[in-house]
Amino acid sequence: MNKSNSVSFKLRKTKLTPIQLISKIILYVICIAVAFMVLLPIISLIISVTRESSEIDAGFSFQIGTHFGDNLTGLIDHLHDPYEGGYSIARAFLNSVIISVSSTALCIYFSAMTAYACHVYDFKGKAFFEKFIIFLIIIPGQLGAVGFYTMALKLNWMDTYIPFILPAIASPSTVFFMRQYLKQNFSREYVDAARMDGANEFITFNRICLPFIKPALATMALFGVISSWNNFMGPMTFLSKPELFTLPQIVNYMTNDAYIQTGPYYMGILITALPMLLIYFFLSRVIMKGVSAGGLK
Repeated sequence: MNKSNSVSFKLRKTKLTPIQLISKIILYVICIAVAFMVLLPIISLIISVTRESSEIDAGFSFQIGTHFGDNLTGLIDHLHDPYEGGYSIARAFLNSVIISVSSTALCIYFSAMTAYACHVYDFKGKAFFEKFIIFLIIIPGQLGAVGFYTMALKLNWMDTYIPFILPAIASPSTVFFMRQYLKQNFSREYVDAARMDGANEFITFNRICLPFIKPALATMALFGVISSWNNFMGPMTFLSKPELFTLPQIVNYMTNDAYIQTGPYYMGILITALPMLLIYFFLSRVIMKGVSAGGLK
């Protein structure tokens, strides 16, 4: 068979039947409709922060306004009002960054170390330990909330960031994901080769294992930052000083404020959500690559 006949054969082979073509069109329409419904609240929020409060109250519109700067100034002025508590949105932003970065760094490092130990070493009770991790994933975190609050109260952790940072070291779901990723992508031969070269276990983990599992680390880091950034119940439970408040806390107090206008309120929501939207938008390919690699059988 010559080259032209081979090309024509492939074209005939890939030609869709009318039923297949209609099914594909319907599938694309459904996907576009679902994507539009998912993006509509975000689009509505972005457009609303550019409009005047009276225009927002009148109803939604796709027309972009010119009051973005006024809404931002109104939000800052309202939060700095001593009568409203003197909240600082810049300080709240910094607090959220401190908590998210610190807790995520501890989470991914020690979770990767635990997963590495489960993958590389053979020890008594290993099977039970792996099953216990899955068991911890199934248990809702709310069941231990009262006990954890009592412990934090006795240890004088109130009005500190310790309850959000220190417990992040133990993350069963992250350990499980790292364990699956290592199982599918990291061979024990790398560890044996490093030992033959004289590297100790700590150096082997930090210089060989961690660079090898960068996609998994990036994926879990993004999920960890998003989870910590959007944490609302934790700060509401343990923090009472305004200078320690996070962005979700400030947005909550704005919700209960009858005197704030709609435009500045929407601006506060956008500032809270925008960092996570940007992170996911620019790094979504890394997330999908890490999730796919960790979920392969």
